[in-house]
Amino acid sequence: MTIVSVCLSPGFQRSVVVDSLALGEVNRLKSIAVDVSGKGVNVTRVLQRLGVAACCLSQGGSNADELVILAREQGLDLRLIPSSGRVRTCTSIIEIGHRVTELVEPTPAVDASCVAAMSGTLRAMLPSATALVISGSMAPGFPAGYQAQLASLAHAVGVPVFIDLQGAPLREALVTEQAVVKINLAEFVATFLADRFQGGEQSGPLAEAEIPEVVMAAVTEVSRRYATSFVLTRGAKSILLLRSGESRVVAVPALAAQEIVSPIGSGDAFMAGLLAQLLNTGGLSNDRLRHVAVLAEAVGFATACAQSNARTARPGFLEDKFVD
Repeated sequence: MTIVSVCLSPGFQRSVVVDSLALGEVNRLKSIAVDVSGKGVNVTRVLQRLGVAACCLSQGGSNADELVILAREQGLDLRLIPSSGRVRTCTSIIEIGHRVTELVEPTPAVDASCVAAMSGTLRAMLPSATALVISGSMAPGFPAGYQAQLASLAHAVGVPVFIDLQGAPLREALVTEQAVVKINLAEFVATFLADRFQGGEQSGPLAEAEIPEVVMAAVTEVSRRYATSFVLTRGAKSILLLRSGESRVVAVPALAAQEIVSPIGSGDAFMAGLLAQLLNTGGLSNDRLRHVAVLAEAVGFATACAQSNARTARPGFLEDKFVD
C-alpha cells in the first residue's frame, strides 16, 4: 500500500546560497542545489526518507526526461503524465541567517489529454492507496474544481484524503468529507473569514502570540460546518486542531532563528511527518482521523520534520541526522 501525492504544478527547484544579496551587483554563490520540487513532490520525498511507501503523480513537459533522470538519481518515485510546455524552474536565493527570496516561474498550461490521463491514472492507483494527498496550486488548463474531483474519486473508494489547499479550491474540496486539512491559520482565515480578520501572520490579531478569543470562536464555528479535521499551523507559536466545534491548541518547541536556513518546504515536511506518525501509531482510517486527540499525538513528530527541513537549504529534505 502506498501514499499517493498529487502535484499539479511540478518543477525544478534551484536553491542557491549567498552571504548577502546585493541588488544590482555581481553576487558570487557559495553553493547550488537543483531538485525536483512542488508541494506534492516534497511530501513524497520526506515520506520516502521516513521509510514510508509513497509516490507522486504529476505532469511532465518537453523537458520531462531531465525531471525523470533527476528523480531517479534522488530515489524519488515520480510518475509523470505527458504534457506540453516546458517544466518550470523556480529559484530560492538564501542569505544564511537573514532571508530567503523566491523567484517563481509561471507553470505551463496542460491540455485536455493530460487532464484525462491524470484522472484515469489516479483512478487506477486508488484501490492500492493508503491515502491521497492533494496540495499546492494547479497549472493552467486543469478545470476549476479539479482537485475537488480528485478528492471525490478517493472518497468514493474509502481512501482518506489529506489536503493542503486554500481559497476556492479548498472550499470546493470540502463539499465531500475529507479526512484532514493541513494549512496555516492565516490561510484558513483568508479562505473562510476574510471579511472579519485581515493582516495575515505578520500583523493584526493572527500575529499575536496567543490566539485571540474572537478568532478562536470564529474558526471553531467554521469547523462545525464541515465533517473534516483541521490542522492549522502558526509557525513557531502553536498548532490549532479543530473538528466539528472541538478544538485543541498544541505548543510548538522553539526553533532558534540562527538555526533556520530556509523555511521553503517545511509545510510539506510537516504534512509528511503527520502522515508517517499517524500511519505508524494506528493507521490512517477515516474513523481514527476524526479524533482530535489522535492528531494531537502526531503533530509533535510533524513539527520535528518541519523544523529539520528548515535547517536545510533544500525543499522537502530532512537532515541526515534526523533519519539516521
